Amino acid sequence: MSASTLILLSYVLLAIFAVFFVLKSLKMARMPVHVRWELAPVPHEKGRGHYGGSYLEDAEWWTKPREKDHVAEATYMFKEILFLKALFEHKRSLWWFSFPFHFGMYLLIGAVVLLALGALGSVTGLVGTDMWLFATGYPLLAGVGYALGLLGAVGLFLTRMVEKGMANSTTYATYFNVLLLGSLFGTGLWASFSVSDFSGQTLGFIGALFTADMSVELAGILKAHFLLAFAFLAYLPFTQMMHFVAKYFTYHEIRWDDEPVEPGGKMEKEILELLGQSPTWAGPHVRADGKKTWVDIATDTGAQEAEK
Repeated sequence: MSASTLILLSYVLLAIFAVFFVLKSLKMARMPVHVRWELAPVPHEKGRGHYGGSYLEDAEWWTKPREKDHVAEATYMFKEILFLKALFEHKRSLWWFSFPFHFGMYLLIGAVVLLALGALGSVTGLVGTDMWLFATGYPLLAGVGYALGLLGAVGLFLTRMVEKGMANSTTYATYFNVLLLGSLFGTGLWASFSVSDFSGQTLGFIGALFTADMSVELAGILKAHFLLAFAFLAYLPFTQMMHFVAKYFTYHEIRWDDEPVEPGGKMEKEILELLGQSPTWAGPHVRADGKKTWVDIATDTGAQEAEK
């Protein structure tokens, strides 16, 4: 594949990623309000989060101002995102490879930021690609990221195959996703060791993407690596790997959503609208016929239980 063909294909794959990533994220953001229940601890509960307390402990809590501890919330998020704290506590066998897998990706995201800045600086003439940050810092950061990511991918693949509980619940799509990312990490690591001008060629290619320069030169292994990278991005919005976006809503809109339902408020309106829907569930225990609303079903069930 010529470099010009790769550049044109990269534009198409990036466009697919951008469009469907936004659409999928908006779909998550517009999901109906979750079932209202109390989940503890909530880190932003000032002075109470550490033991799972709540503002509901106070008498006449509705008459008092609510205080939130955003530092505690940010600290919790930092530990979870960077160190996968919950996985470490609840599934240690998976954490040993999941941590380097994710940390390697974080390093590569940082490397991509450096790459983009270096390419922009080179195109505009503001900085030179021979600066230590781009000539040495970028390949070092990327190399460590590739190595950790590859280690994690191989370990996760084997763990899911060998550990009985994981093997029974792992889909073929999950295996494919791990292999795809492992191939991405592997080709990147190979390129970082085998291409003498690794930094210069990668910076040149990204600069060519910015300027649509079809004359850029690129080593074969780097062509394969960038093709895998952009194909992965186009594939990402259609997979369970979108969990990194879903996780925000899981925490902030479900686990940590302790806002009270106020009369006439937005949430009350949403809940009343949902209760007015007519479900068509097939389960006989629901007694849904497509005509009864959730309120009708709940009150009918309540009446039947009372008769018993």
